[in-house]
Amino acid sequence: MGLTCVLVDGRFGPQVTHEGNRLIGRVPSELFDDMESYAIQHDVGLRSSPGGDLSVGAFDIELGAQRAGDAVVTWALLFNTGEIAGASWDIAPAEVWRHW
Repeated sequence: MGLTCVLVDGRFGPQVTHEGNRLIGRVPSELFDDMESYAIQHDVGLRSSPGGDLSVGAFDIELGAQRAGDAVVTWALLFNTGEIAGASWDIAPAEVWRHW
């Protein structure tokens, strides 16, 4: 199958943008506002992770937040479920979800 997912740390990067939206190291509420605006402008749905984080349904990206000292910044999991899984939760190592 090959590489199925890549986790990008919110503190150390690298910086990743998707469809013009900077994903890494941002204040979560600002990124989620941008995701909502993108979804409305392009008439695509939003989805919520089990942790309550928003992402655009058409993107194969999970977004989340992590502590960075006294602040909280966004991280991203880019994934490709292909034909082996139904969702990112099925292919990402369990450490991804416990770490944050």
